[in-house]
Amino acid sequence: IYHRDVSYENLMYYMTDEGVMGVLNNFDLASVHGNGRSGNERTGPIPFMAIDLLEPDGQSGRVDHTYRHDMELFIWVFICIC
Repeated sequence: IYHRDVSYENLMYYMTDEGVMGVLNNFDLASVHGNGRSGNERTGPIPFMAIDLLEPDGQSGRVDHTYRHDMELFIWVFICIC
């Protein structure tokens, strides 16, 4: 499953006896690997979008959304939070 909309609004956390538990929510724009969605569907705020998807090839649909794009989104969100 690709979340496709990782942003600080979609991250939550709560305290447990063992520490902090992080949760990713809002799977409205999520897709399953191989369901035919292309990378040019704009999901989430532009500051947190993967660079590949913002370049011309990504905007024209020649770049498939993969797990590494979601990981890049996490990195941008963590940089913004810190």
